Amino acid sequence: MRLVHWNINHRTREKRIPPALVDALAALEADLVVLTEYVHGPTRASFIDALSAAGLGHHVSSVLAPGENHVLIAARAPLERGDIVAPPIAASVPSNALHVRSATLGVDVLGMRLPDYSRKPALRRACWDWILETANAARNRPFVILGDLNTDPAYPRARCGDRLGMLVERGWQHALPAEGDSYWGPGGAARRLDHAFVTPHFAVTAARYVTTVDGHQLGGRGPLALSDHAALLIDIDASQTL
Repeated sequence: MRLVHWNINHRTREKRIPPALVDALAALEADLVVLTEYVHGPTRASFIDALSAAGLGHHVSSVLAPGENHVLIAARAPLERGDIVAPPIAASVPSNALHVRSATLGVDVLGMRLPDYSRKPALRRACWDWILETANAARNRPFVILGDLNTDPAYPRARCGDRLGMLVERGWQHALPAEGDSYWGPGGAARRLDHAFVTPHFAVTAARYVTTVDGHQLGGRGPLALSDHAALLIDIDASQTL
């Protein structure tokens, strides 16, 4: 089973989605796609139709909130909205998280973007407290947490770099690509901000940041880049050890 996360850099605006973005998603051949920093709205019907034509015919979006980013999850198999809801820690938090389950794929997915609270460390810690609490409750079922967590493994404890390891200590597998970066800031600095955590119900067989596919530049700087984030792709199989 292939899962993909991609922050598509809408920055709370209902930006036009170019056909190349759908073409790139189709080329990744995912069974389920999580799009963050996506803004839903009345202009999205053609985009949803294009996803369906690319084989991703089942869609769920997070709660709509004017002036905020949303999460869209699309899949080849039917999806059901889950019962995990992000708390109103701040106005931007609830619409940036979406829980779905697919009985056909045999997995629950929490797709999310942790808003950039680098200048509000108390909010960043509160969001991470919720993520850890949610992970504790979900770890006994086939589950994947996938998204832009705005945290690099090299960040110090003050910036919640240690929280990634805390998920591993709680029994989750960190499907971290062995090389590459996932985000390029305005100054060109590269970071690994996009992450996937998987319960032991699955074996992780591949994890990589995808910057180009089928002639499309997914992430980076410059006019040809579709976003400032690469896509995070993971392949998982049902574990034989459980």
